[in-house]
Amino acid sequence: MEADKNRTDKIAQNTLFMFIRMVIVAIIGFYTSRVVLNVLGVEDFGIYNIVGSIVVFLSFFKNALTNATYRHFTFELGTGNYDRLAKTFSMSLNVHVILAIILFIILEAVGPWIIGHKLSIPNERLNAAVTVFHFSLAVFCIEVVKTPYNSSIIAHEKMNFYALTSIIEVVLKLGIVFLLILLPLDKLILYSILLACVSVLMFGWYMVYCRRHFTETKYRMYWSMPMLKRLSSYAGWSMVVNAADVTVIQCINIFLNIFGGVVVNAAMGVANQVNSLVSNFLQTFTSSFNPQIIKTYAQQDYQYFMNLLFSTSKLSFFLFFMVAFPIALNIDYLLKVWLVNPPENTGIFVILIMAYSLFDSFSVSLWNAVHATGNIKVHQLLMASIKILNIPLAYILLKEGMPVYTAVAIYAILNCVCSIVRILYLKRLIDFPVMKYFREVVARMVIVVFITVLLPLWSMSWDMSDLLHLIVSSGIFFILYFVTVYFLGLNVKEKNILNNMVLKRLRHE
Repeated sequence: MEADKNRTDKIAQNTLFMFIRMVIVAIIGFYTSRVVLNVLGVEDFGIYNIVGSIVVFLSFFKNALTNATYRHFTFELGTGNYDRLAKTFSMSLNVHVILAIILFIILEAVGPWIIGHKLSIPNERLNAAVTVFHFSLAVFCIEVVKTPYNSSIIAHEKMNFYALTSIIEVVLKLGIVFLLILLPLDKLILYSILLACVSVLMFGWYMVYCRRHFTETKYRMYWSMPMLKRLSSYAGWSMVVNAADVTVIQCINIFLNIFGGVVVNAAMGVANQVNSLVSNFLQTFTSSFNPQIIKTYAQQDYQYFMNLLFSTSKLSFFLFFMVAFPIALNIDYLLKVWLVNPPENTGIFVILIMAYSLFDSFSVSLWNAVHATGNIKVHQLLMASIKILNIPLAYILLKEGMPVYTAVAIYAILNCVCSIVRILYLKRLIDFPVMKYFREVVARMVIVVFITVLLPLWSMSWDMSDLLHLIVSSGIFFILYFVTVYFLGLNVKEKNILNNMVLKRLRHE
């Protein structure tokens, strides 16, 4: 019981660190982006983004390998096998260095040609664009090699360091903006050089911290073909769902353009921005408990493992719903305040995209449970097969004259199907108690949603201004929400944990 309490306290503490990080990084990042646009100008800012996208496109491979590295680090850390953990680190560093070299050679061979012959860049800025490409590629390769160190920090749950370092990094990038103003050099080239300098500095900072705090990150010459095969196989199957997601999203954008035009694409783009802001709030919480899911499975502590799956699945949903519902309820007014003249159908797109993420919110714990086992092949094939159905279904329905947002509605519905199939598949994979999950998690989520949405929805029919509707409906929702979640959403154990955390915080104050 004491061990469970310590692990729960650690999750709560890490959540606080990550929440503080999210707020500060978002504020500084938003301000920095705006100033960079003003300093570089629209043309140079556009050049930087389009040139950088050539490099970012291949982050597809990096992300898949990152998933494999993080999972194996966390699993070995959970088992306490530090010799194997050290070998895993050294081997993963080898693989990332090799990947960085291969991608560097390929991109250096084709990148300048693409910039010179395929991109629409003014002739007088071609040299600057190529220079930006070189430095952007260098930054990307540094980030690839830094991945094992980053994975080690997250696997060890050092969220305080991770949060502090993220804040330092965005502050340094803010400092770059002021150097751009002061130094009389080509702003675009100088910006890419300074970003590369920050990347090198942060890589060194990560490496020094890891070598001082984690003995397994001291590199030693080691090569293992079985381990290479295991990492490559895991990364390959991780890539399957990512590939399906990317394909589906791109096809949806194409269909929206064909059947609705660029205005519909703009609406979809705004919807993705809103959803990204809400999803970042959720990721702050999920990044705090993901390592514990893998570690407890590795330790074969199945009771705490199942408790963690149930509680975090439910709490992730509650957190996302808490932010998403007031936005969805007042979306038209909020879009007018933000954009003045938002593209047509933007509101319905936002609601449907957030519905997609709402199903993801309670599934985060479950797909981490799948990854904890290391046996992801069947799961990835199931999810990819369901997601890819979006392409023919969306095209057929749009061709038959259905509204353009039908494509996004199918996108959300199929994600719900994925969530249900995942739960059923876990029964086979880890003997997951499906009925208990529906009774203790899904049923409580449905009850909370049903009780908290009715009165706020009714309040929208009251004769008030849009601003007053926002205040009144949100106020009613939050009062109902917190009361309902506490008394009906949480079980006795979760209430006790929450009460103890609050009492502990009050004593400190």
